[in-house]
Parts: sequence; C-alpha cells; structure tokens
Amino acid sequence: MRNLALALEVRHALPATGEGGVPRGHIVAVIPGAASDGLHIPPDHFDGGRSHSDADGPGDGDGLEGAESISPPAAFVVTSAGYVLAVDARDRIVWTVDLEKVVQDSNDEEDDELDDGHHESTEAPEERGEWFYAASFLQEHSPNADEDTSPMGMTLASEGGKHLTCLSRDGHVVSVSVDDTNALASKGGILEEGSECIGSFENGLEGGGWSPDGEVLALVTFAADEDEDEECEEGNEVETLGQESEARVPILMTMNDQYDILSEVRLDPCLAPNHSNDTHGASVDPNAISLCWRPDSSSLALSTMDADVNGKPLRRIRTYHRATLQLVSLSKEEDGSGRDVPNLLPVQPAWAPAGCSHCVGAIQSSRPLTAKTARGRPIAMQVAFMEPNGLRHRECKIHNTCGKAEREEVGGVAFNLEGDLLAVSSRVSSSENGGMQRGYGKVQLYHRSNYHWYLKHELRYDGAAGSVPAVVSALQVSDEDPYRLTVALDHQGNDGPLEWREYAFRWDSSTVHYCAKHSPGSSSVIAMAVDGKKLNFTPLDKAVVPPPMYAASIELPAPVVGIAKRPGFCGEEIREGRVEYVLTLSDGRLALLRSKCEGKCGESLVPGFHPPSILAIVDPFDSASEETVEDGLRLQGMALRHVTIIDADDESLTVAALSCPVATVGKPGLADHLVEMNISWSAEADDTSAGVFVTSSLPLEGRALRLVNWSDTAHSPGARGSALLELADGTLLEYSKGGVLESCEAGPLLEACPWVEAVYDAHGDALSAVNGMDDDRGPDDMPKRLVVGLSSRYRLYCGERLLSSASSSFAISLEHRFVAHVTIGSRPQLKFLSLSSLRDFDPLMGSDENMALEGYEPRSVERGARLVAIFPRKPSLVLQMPRGNLEAISPRALVLPYIMTKIQEGDFRTSLDLMRRQRVDMNLIVDLDPDNFLEKGGAEQFIGQIDKIDYINLFLSSLIDVDTTLWKYPVPSWIQTQRSERGVPNPTESESKVNRVCKKVRQVMLDAEKNGATPGGKAVQEGHYLLPILSTFAKESPPKLEEALSRIKNSAARAPSKQSKKKSVLLSDHVQSSVQYLAFLADYELIFNTAIGMYDFELAKAVARHSQMDPKLYLPMLKRWRELPEATARYEVDVKLKRYESALRHLVASGQEEDGVADSEHFAKCLSFVEQHGLHKLGLELFKSDSNNHRSIMISLGEKLLSDRKPEEALAVFLASNPRYLEGGKRASRACGDWQTYFACCAEDGDEIGSDHATAIAESISSKVCSMSEQRDNYASAATILLDYGGDVADAVDMLIAGHVWSEGRRIAHLRDRTDLAKKVVDGSVSYASTCVEDLAERASMFVKANERYAEVIVIRRDAIREAEEAGLDGLHHDDSASMFSMQSTASNTSLRSSASGSSVGSVGSVGSVASVSTVISVGATSTFSFTGEVDSMKHKSKFNRHLAGRDKKKKRHKKKGPNARRKKPGSEEELKDLLSTLEHTCPDDHYVEVICETITFLLRSDKQSMAILLYESYKEMESAVVQSQAARAERDANERLESEQKERKEGRLPNNFVEHPYEKRINSIRCKPLRESLQTVISLLT
Repeated sequence: MRNLALALEVRHALPATGEGGVPRGHIVAVIPGAASDGLHIPPDHFDGGRSHSDADGPGDGDGLEGAESISPPAAFVVTSAGYVLAVDARDRIVWTVDLEKVVQDSNDEEDDELDDGHHESTEAPEERGEWFYAASFLQEHSPNADEDTSPMGMTLASEGGKHLTCLSRDGHVVSVSVDDTNALASKGGILEEGSECIGSFENGLEGGGWSPDGEVLALVTFAADEDEDEECEEGNEVETLGQESEARVPILMTMNDQYDILSEVRLDPCLAPNHSNDTHGASVDPNAISLCWRPDSSSLALSTMDADVNGKPLRRIRTYHRATLQLVSLSKEEDGSGRDVPNLLPVQPAWAPAGCSHCVGAIQSSRPLTAKTARGRPIAMQVAFMEPNGLRHRECKIHNTCGKAEREEVGGVAFNLEGDLLAVSSRVSSSENGGMQRGYGKVQLYHRSNYHWYLKHELRYDGAAGSVPAVVSALQVSDEDPYRLTVALDHQGNDGPLEWREYAFRWDSSTVHYCAKHSPGSSSVIAMAVDGKKLNFTPLDKAVVPPPMYAASIELPAPVVGIAKRPGFCGEEIREGRVEYVLTLSDGRLALLRSKCEGKCGESLVPGFHPPSILAIVDPFDSASEETVEDGLRLQGMALRHVTIIDADDESLTVAALSCPVATVGKPGLADHLVEMNISWSAEADDTSAGVFVTSSLPLEGRALRLVNWSDTAHSPGARGSALLELADGTLLEYSKGGVLESCEAGPLLEACPWVEAVYDAHGDALSAVNGMDDDRGPDDMPKRLVVGLSSRYRLYCGERLLSSASSSFAISLEHRFVAHVTIGSRPQLKFLSLSSLRDFDPLMGSDENMALEGYEPRSVERGARLVAIFPRKPSLVLQMPRGNLEAISPRALVLPYIMTKIQEGDFRTSLDLMRRQRVDMNLIVDLDPDNFLEKGGAEQFIGQIDKIDYINLFLSSLIDVDTTLWKYPVPSWIQTQRSERGVPNPTESESKVNRVCKKVRQVMLDAEKNGATPGGKAVQEGHYLLPILSTFAKESPPKLEEALSRIKNSAARAPSKQSKKKSVLLSDHVQSSVQYLAFLADYELIFNTAIGMYDFELAKAVARHSQMDPKLYLPMLKRWRELPEATARYEVDVKLKRYESALRHLVASGQEEDGVADSEHFAKCLSFVEQHGLHKLGLELFKSDSNNHRSIMISLGEKLLSDRKPEEALAVFLASNPRYLEGGKRASRACGDWQTYFACCAEDGDEIGSDHATAIAESISSKVCSMSEQRDNYASAATILLDYGGDVADAVDMLIAGHVWSEGRRIAHLRDRTDLAKKVVDGSVSYASTCVEDLAERASMFVKANERYAEVIVIRRDAIREAEEAGLDGLHHDDSASMFSMQSTASNTSLRSSASGSSVGSVGSVGSVASVSTVISVGATSTFSFTGEVDSMKHKSKFNRHLAGRDKKKKRHKKKGPNARRKKPGSEEELKDLLSTLEHTCPDDHYVEVICETITFLLRSDKQSMAILLYESYKEMESAVVQSQAARAERDANERLESEQKERKEGRLPNNFVEHPYEKRINSIRCKPLRESLQTVISLLT
C-alpha cells in the first residue's frame, strides 16, 4: 500500500562549452563536496551556507575572478570530455581541471626526462579521449612521490585528504587532489598542478571502480598483443549487432588507496568493445565490460561477453573475491541443469544490499539481441537477480511505458542504500521516416512487496513541459540517504547545458481516500497503490484484499507519480459522477477521475464497489493557446509535484501544486514556486473535455517540502480554499486561494517533517462537539491550528513538542479524536494520543496534568508494521506488515471510546454487538452512566433495542458489583466531561449495583409482557422474557431462586404443553428447559434444596430429573415426605436444609397433630432440639403460654450461658425464672464474683454460712487475677467478708495491707483494739515506700537509656521512610537498615529488650510498675509477708495465699530459641515499637501514681515524714529525668536537622522535606503524671 512520492527536486545547469567553445561532453559523475553531503542544496532555505555574496560569480569560464569570495565547492562534475568542474552552492564554477591536460603534462615531463629537459610544453590535445568513471575517496596519507613508484610506473599523489579518481578509455588514471586544487585556486595558480596522472594502461581501460569502503580500486584492461596470441587466435572475429568484434584477453586487477597492485587475474577471452567518441544517442556497446562491488566490499561482479561459449559468444557475470580475485561464482540458471543465463544485456550490473538478499541485478531480454532483433524493441526486458552463488533467482519485469512507435533501451540499474528501491534508467528513441531519431531518457523506480515488483515512480525527460528533451547520461544513488537520487542529463547536441537533477523521495505509508459521505457503490476508505500505468483500488471497509491483489484498477496513458484526493468540504453534498481524484502522470499531464458513473465504471472483485473512471486528461504545460498574463500564466519548463485540491464544485477544481523552475546557466533555481490552477470540465455526461487555467504562480523563499490539505475540511468552513505549506527548514505557512501566503500560528516544527497532517480549527466541531472547554481561556485566546509531523529521523512532533522519538507512521482520526502512531524499537507499539490533550497541552503544567501524552491503551504490534488507514465509521484500522500483507485490527483505544460514545447516544444495539465481539466487559453499559441507565430510561431503551434473548442474558450474567470505569476502562477526558454533567449516582447507595440493575431490567421486562409490547414497539407475548427474568433472580445477591422457581411453575401452567394429562406439567419440555437454564446460572443442588424448601416435592422432582443426583436417593426421600404429615415433613425438610428455626416451629406444630405422643416426651424432644441448636429465644417464644416448659427453657438457657463463661448473664436468667432457680443463681454468683448476691441467695435458700465457708469465699475473691485497681477492690471485699462472716480481724487487716489500703486497715485495727495490727499496717507502708523508691530510680534510668536509643532509631526510620517514598514503597515497613548499626548498638538494644521484659512485672500499679522486686521485710510482727512481684499483684503470705504461693512457684517453660529464631533488626520498625512500649510503660500509670499519693499521705499522718519526703523526692526526680531527657533529645534533633539543611544548601541542593514518623507525636508527649496539688503543698511546707 506504500507509494513513493517526490519530496524535493533541485535542478542544476552549467555551460556545455568551456573556453573557446570547446564542448565539455556529457556528465559522467556528480560527486558531492564537503559543503553538501546530501542534496546539492544550500542550507537555510536551500539558499545559504556560503561566505560569498549573492551576486553571480564566474559561471562559464575557467578563470577565477573574485575567487577569494567563492565558498568551497559543493559538488564536482566530471564530464566525458575530461573536465572536472567544481561548483559552489549557487551552481557557479569555482575551478576547472582539464584531465587531458594533466595527462599531457605528465607525458611531457617524461619526455623532458628523456630529452634532457629540452621539450617544450604543449597545449591540451585537440582529440580528447572518453572519460567514463569518476569517484572520490579519502586518502589518509601518501608516501613521497619520489620514493614510491608503482610497478607499472605510476607515481602517487603526495598529499592526503579527499581525492577524485578519474578513468578514461585510453587507459589514463588521474587523481585530483581537492585540497591542493582549492589552494591553487585561491592563489591563482595553475589548477592542473593539483592533479596527477597516476599512470596509463597501454591497452586502455574497460571498467573500474572503487569499493564502497574506499580501500580497493578495481580495474579492467586487456592483455598485450603478444600475450593474447597465446590464448586466442589472430583474426578471430565475431559479428555482433552488425559489428565485427575481436576476441581479447581481459585482465582484472585491484589496487589500494596508494595505487599499489594487490591482485591480478587473467580472464577468459571476451569480445572487445568498439568505443565511439560520439556518444550522443549511441546505444550501449554490446561487448561492453562492466563491474560492480558488493555493498560490504567483500567481493565484486564482472560482466563480460565471452567469445566462445559452446561455439558462440555469451555474456556472463562472474564474482571474485576481493583479496585474492579468486573466482567465487558464475551466472547459471537455478534449475540445476548448469545452463548459463541467456540474453544478458551489456548494462552495468548492480549489487543489491542486504535488504534485497545481496543479489546481483542484471538486465535480461526475452530473446537474443542481434542485428535483426535490434531493429525493434525486444519483446520484454527484466532485471534478473543472481544470488551470491551465481544462481539466477527471480526477476523484476521492466514496465514498457513508451509508445508503440518508440524503442526503449535500458542504460543502467542501481539499488538504493536500503535495498527497497531499484532504479532503472533507459533511453527511448522514436522511429520517424524509417529511421531511429534521437529520443529522451527516463528513470523508473521499482519496489518489491509480497514478491511483486511495483513501478512506483517514473522520471521522464521527454520535453513535455516545454523543456529540451534529454537522455540520462549518469544515474547515482546517495551513499548516505537511501531516498536521494542524482540524474545527469545529456541534451544530445541540442545546445543544452550540462544539467543534472537531484531528487529526494519519501515513502507514504498509505494513500487512502476517506469519504465521510459516500454513495452505496463507493467506499468510505479506499486505498490506492501505484503500479506504473495502473492504479489499484481496494475498499478496505468492504474487503481487506492482500497485496499484490486488489479489488479494481484503472490504466492510465503514462505512469502515475502523484495522487491528489478531493477532500470533503463543509456543507458539501455528495453526488455521483463528481471528480474525486487528480492524478499526476510522469509525462506532466493530469488525469481527472470521477466516482461511480453509470456504465463507465471498471470491473471490481469486491461486490458493491465500483472503481472510479477517467473523465479527462489535461496538459497544464500546453502552450498552444495564445494566453496573456491577464488571462493566465504559463508553466513552461516547470515540474509539478504535491498537487493538492483546495476547492471544488460540480464543474471545476482549484488545485495548488509545487513546482521546480527550469535551471539556466547563471540563474540557479534556489526556490520553488507555488502554483494555483483551475481545472474545469463540462457537466454533461458524454463530454470528456477539460481545460486548465493557471491563476497564480507564487515564488517561495526556499525549497518547499510538503503541501497538504487540512484534515478537518469537512468540519471547518475556513479550511476550504486553504492548505498547509511546509518549507524544507520546518517553517509552516498557510496558503489561501488567490495566491495569499501567511505564516501559520502553529509555529515551526523542530525539524523538517516530510509527513505532515494538520487540523485547521482544533476548537471547532471536529474536536469540540463533545468535549467542553475546561480552561478559563476562550477559543480566541488559544491556538486553533494543530500540526503533527514525522521527520526523516522518525521523530513525531506536534508543533514544538516531541511526541515520540521513534515512530514509523502516524495518522489523525478526527472521528475517533486520536493521533495514532506506530513506534519503532524492540517492542513496537501502536499508540493513541488524544487530540484534545494535544490541543490543551500546556508545557508549564505538571506531569500529572499532561499524563495524556503517554497515550491511551497502547497495543503491541509486529516489528516493522506501518499504519495504513483508520476507519472513520468503525473502531478498526489496517496495518501493513513488513512482508506486505495487511491486517485489520480493532485496538482497545478505538473500541472503548467508540462503545462509550454509542452508549451515550443510546445506541445499545451497536454497542452490545461490538462488546460481544470484542470481549469488552458489558458492565460498561451501566457503569458509564448509571443514573441514565437506571433512572432516565436507559434500561427501557436497552430492552427495546435488543431483540435476542441470549444477548440480554449475556448482559445480565456479566454484571458485577464493581465500577469498571475506575480500574478497567478509564473514560477519556471528552467523555468524562459529559458524564460528569449527566451525573453519577450516590456511591453511598446501600443496595448493590447488580441488585438495582436486575430489579430495573426485570421490571421493564415484566411491564413489556404485561403491555404486550416492548418499549421499542415490538409485540411480545407473556413469557417471552422468562429466561432473562430468571437471570435477574439468579444474579441478585443473595440469589432469589425461590422466586425464580415460582416463576417457572407459574409459566408452566400458562404455557401450552403436549404432555399427557397423567403427567405433571412440571415435567414438560418448557419447564425442563427453564430449569436447565436456571441450573446454568446456579448449582443444581442449590436449586433442588430451594425447591424442597418450598415444600413443593413435585417441583423438586422436576428439578432433580436432569441433575446428576442419584434417583435411588431422591425419589424415596421425596416419596416418604409426601406420605408424612405436613408439619413433620416440613420439619425434616428444614432439618435437612439446616433451617433450624423453621424446623423448631414445625416440630412444635407436629406435636399438635400426633395424638399418640405424650406432651412430656414431645417437649423433651423440643428441648433437646433447642439445646442442640441454641434456639432458646425461639423456644421461649413458642412455649410462652406453658409456665413449666417456659421455666425449663429458662434454666436450660442459664446453664448454657454458664457453660459459655457468661456467669453474669446466667445469674440474671436463673433469678428471672419463675419460680427463681436459686441453685443456679448461687453457682452463677460465685462464678462472676458477686458475693453480695451469693450470700443473699444462700440466705433465701436457707443455707448456713460458717467461718470456713466465708474464708473460702474470701480466698477465691482475693485470688482472682485482674487489673490492679480491680484487685485492690477484691482485697477490700475479701476483708469485709472475713470481718462480717468470719470475724477474723488479723486476716482482714492482712488483706487490706496486700491491697495497699493503709487507712482502712489502721481504722479496723483500732476499731477492734488491735494496736499490733495498726503497727503492722504502718510498717507495711514504709516497706512499700522503700520499694517504690528503688523502682522509680530504676525506671528513670531505663527511660533515659531507651530515649537515647530512640533518638538513634528514629533518624534511621525517617531515612527509610524518605527512601521508600522516593521508590514508591511503604516506608513504615521498609527495613533495610541492619547494616547501618554497629555491634555496640546491637548490644545496647539487647539490654533494652532485657529491661523491657523485666518491666512487665510489678507489685503496684500497672504492668511494669515495679521491676524484679522480691523483698522480705521483717518488722517484728507476729506474721511476715513478702512482695512476690507477680503480674499486677502483691500478695500477702497468709493462709489465704497458699494457692497463690504455689502458683507463684510454678515457672513457665519457655521454648528455647534456636539458632534460626527470628531476631529483630536493629533500627527496624519492630525495635521502634519495642522502644515505644518501654518508654510508655516506664512512666507510672494513673493507678500507680494514685497509690504513691495515698502512701505518702498515710506516711505523713503516721509520723513517717522522712520516708514520705524520700518517696516524694524520688518521684519528682523521675519526673524531672523524663522531662530533661525528652527536652535534650528534642534539642539534639532540631540541631541535627538544622545542620543537615545548612549543609545541603551549601552544596547547592534543595533541603529534603521533613519526614515525621507516626510514633513521634506519641513519644514526644510522654510525661509523668504530677502528684496531687495538695500533697505538693504539704511537702513544700514541711521541707
């Protein structure tokens, strides 16, 4: 589908004669100079890059007036007469070197040496030889010419740098030093002194050429006469084409860049060519010898006419190794017969690069070219390809594009650098009055795709545009740019100048005509492929026909070189028979093609497609009419390219085109012209006449690169009559009808882009029909133009923005609002950029706002794929693979917005069908706009448009409770805007999306069945939507299978059935099919359980009939249930289905039906069922009227609560029964510790309470493990029980001492006159105070150490969080800091952990209040007690704590940690948590502080002032230590942060953002709770 387009054309002309009118011959080679590596075009609008003034310099002489102002040569032109012309960027001759004079001077020097220097210098010879080859190479160094002489007597150039090697048929080899000649030209010296004749071959030269790497020069000459006698007989002559040729022995030799002979080999005798000096119009010598190099310089190919091959001459092609000149292969047929390839023509072969399998291309005719056959054109000619092994493999047929009276002769063939273009030059001669007259030349460019060679372009020099006819004298392809071509022309003695033209081509990935509105016989997407005179058409929207096949074609009188498509203009009506295309032909004429016309359309392979037909062919260069400047302009000598239709009506077209002016001597054409023409024709169907009227010709400031239509001409009225013009430097201009040229507001592109597409009004209807303006700026303030271009380096730009650094092709689709492009690389992708995002792109915005430039839903494609077309009416596009085949795909980026647009338009039929075929989640129908679907008639439209029940079921079965637009299918910005305007439902809706949709759709379908017609007007019967309704029931959460089965059962009664009346209607096919469908949505077992749960055993049988259940199991079971009483059967069904509440109800009801069962037995069964399944609440409700049974259930409930360790609830239930269940109440009250209720129940039950009983109860209460505050209350309660029920004062006081209730203990001791016990209480308080003093000191030390370690760890954790945020990880769980700690840190951390573990044991206060205390204080009392340090308890050693002592002696067995036990990383998050726990637990909690306050108060009141003050000061010291440690750490942290910030600023870096750990505020707020204010006042007074 690719077509080759001419991007640039540059014409050059030099005088054909030198000084004295001496002809310079024709051009042999054009060699780029240092100032121009590519096209001979000056930079900066192709009119710069020179240091001289713009005035014309020397142009036609060899003199150098003003040579100092001349810039270095831009090119070197070598002519066949032996002249080397150096020209600058303005085609002015800088200097001229006469090669014949160089040879003559060299011969004179040799004669001078022989004649002792008395020989006089002579002028250049009058008879000049033929120079046939010239090329340049870089010579790095050269030895001294006096010291280094080749074995052939050739001297070497003494200077390095760039040299030109020129070869003549007379055997001369001349090297021209460019640097030396430039120096001589600047000094005004003799120019020939900068050149040197390397040597001369006595028998002349027949061929030669430098290798592509410039290291080896290959030459072909003939052996001496005495050497030839040894191999061929004298007088051996062969007649070829009417000429007598002599057989001679050729010699092939190679030289290095110092002209040392590397290898030499003699070849088989061949016929010697007969060269003629008069080359104008002469044919190629049939015995010509030519060679070509392989592109990698590893070998060369030589074409010779062997003298004797099976008794007759035959041309063969041999390949030789570069180093040894060893024969590698000989041209043979590929059939394995060993036959030579016949009918090879004497045209220099060309060696293809790797892109064309390294084949050697040679011209081959269909029959031998003898004197008889030479009078007419051969039947056919082709380029035959020989593989490196010499076997012929495939061919490229050369198109015959000349007239019947013309004879064509191929003159040259060449491959470009990439191998995708094959250039063939030829000479066409016309036959007039019985003789062949001089004709013209042409160059054809061929391209291979899918094993077919297309003629993609033809350059013809027949003088059709008013210029002088010329033949091609030299054809050169660029060594750097594969799509640059240089053609030298020979005017054959018609007084024409020395002319050569340079061309730059570009590949258009496709030539596609998009028709927004088209007739039924046409197509909306028509792809066109050029193949010589044929133009192939393929309607891609109707059939993707793989190349080289096509749907239809038309044949033109000349090869097609350009296609101009008529765009759709705003408000234009489509009519059949209008002109749709303007084709540019190689002969300069324009062909008008019109769309479908009755009776005049060609045949098509695709049904329903009619190709266009030819309306007329016009010649814009026709000068027959006498027109004035006012009537019109003439295009004499110009060449048109980039013909573009900018306006049209029913009878005329306005086209604009670029033209390259004629190059004349002294007036170089450095700028292109923009030509506007009006083409008109008759509206009558039978009239095919047409005329061209040139309305304007506008000279440009430089070379033009591209002229294109606006992409939105169908939407923007201002785009009509306008086009976008791009100059070669990337400047963008807007051309308007009438010759108006102005700058484009889109601005210049960053580099020249041969491929450009543009939008005239980016804020018009084409892009803003849906998308609203979110910006505060109005459309007038924002640029309207949007230009996207692809450079020759495959960089994609949008204005000054780089969109992609490597893309092969792109296209703008206004219908889909995307710029699609295919990237290049190891993982190529098809990417889509939103046009609205490109339009609204603001480089000052952040990356988050410009995320759209990354593309929307890219798709991976095959490497080398190119974008051909994007269908405007459906979400599909066509790609062409590297092999040439076409692939039509539907990428997600096109499918999803297309579906969303259709959903918004309410076209659910199209959207659902596309979603089904493209496997798009159908939840998008609801998720795109839930409010519209559920509340505004979307569901009604959906049911009204979807006729197939299966599609509705598919939609319902795919529903999920997830919004797919949030994670799966992001909504594009232009659709998102409209969606937000319509509104999105409240996300806090309690009911799920699936349930809401199912209910809504089900209601719509039920209403349609009820009304007898769908919302769309289609008549339906009742039961039409049965299956979708079942889908809605099954899809809801939880599934409503019971309603679904009821619907099936009801429909069975209404549906006509062919079943026997003896059989149930539930076994009919209608019901069975419905059940089977319901089973597809839900499990059979679940449906069966639902059916029996309805107690409909017939329906259950119908469900189980087609399930995989064993009939031996379910049939007896169903039969048994049918025979049981209803309540009993339902009870068993409920038990099977585990519906225990319903089972209990039916079980109670069954007792009323079974008269033979006693009430007690039935209640026992019910009570057992209640206890088994925990149905006490329902049992109480069912037996509310039966007091005895009700009390039994209450007692059973209480026992259950008591067994579940809920004694408080059990106590309330036991005492709430009627009558009260006191035995259970006593057990429950003892279990919950409610000793008041227990003693009340005992008294009510008449139980006597003794001292032992009271002591046991007190012991159980005091031994209960709980919090410290609760434990203190338990000790007080135990003391009260001992006093009230046991009368044991001593043990009661011990309980109060253990609970630190000092004042109450002393009060009871004095109340019972026990002064010894009062003293015991005081001594206990003193002992406790001393223990607290030690504990507070240890806590203070522990807090300081932990806080210091925390200061180190928190810095590490901050860094970890910062690094994790930079890496996008979770900083709180990012632990990589183990290596940042030393062994000392590990040791300190271990000690902290040990201290923390010890802090979990205390005597008073919360966990960790007193660490590792085990002290026994003897105060001389009758009994002793100790603080054991158990968790949250300080227990007194009395008879009430025997079991506690025993429990304390039991040690927990901890499993030893093995070597693989997990350890906490120093500096990790786990260590930080441990430090937090240590710091918080080290500070006394509220209860501990309260006990300390009460202890200090009691000591002051007990005359223990010193101990009270000591305890007070100890607490104050700890409080101060905590405050000082926290303040010091905070100060250090602030200083370190300030130093770090200052250091970063000194280093020129921005300071890091402050990172705060979530634990920091919590740790910084840790302080000790202050003591009572009254206590502080008293202590201050006493001290």
